[in-house]
This record gives sequence, structure tokens and C-alpha cells, in this order.
Amino acid sequence: MITDTQQPLLISNTLTAREIEILKFLAQGYTSKRISEACEISVLTVQTHRRNMLKKMQLLNSHQLIGHAYREGVLQ
Repeated sequence: MITDTQQPLLISNTLTAREIEILKFLAQGYTSKRISEACEISVLTVQTHRRNMLKKMQLLNSHQLIGHAYREGVLQ
């Protein structure tokens, strides 16, 4: 929850370039396995990025993260 003194978290200011890349794949419906193949990283690394994104953005699931990214204009 954001209080009066907190600024809303912006994806573009909070997530790394790799995390935004993974977020774009998630929005296209890719599974962690498919993302790992596309990015040439392990499935565990993809899962770690997903977990870190949710924690950084203080969200509960990928659906909320994707919705936030569309509202912010990171995804179109």
C-alpha cells in the first residue's frame, strides 16, 4: 500500500533491462521454460527474475505485474 509520503513504483525506474525483457515475454504468454530458451538462460534464473520483479514492485502475481506494465506504458 502506498502512503502519502511514498511515490508509486515505476517499472522503468525499478526493474533491470533483463527483467523488462522477461516481462515482455510473460505478457506474450511465454512460460518460464520458453523464456529461458529464448534468452539462453536457465529456467531457475527466469524464475528468480520473476520473483525479484514481484518483490521489487510489491505485487502478488504476474497478472498484476503485466497489468501495471500496460498502465505505465512499458507494454503496448
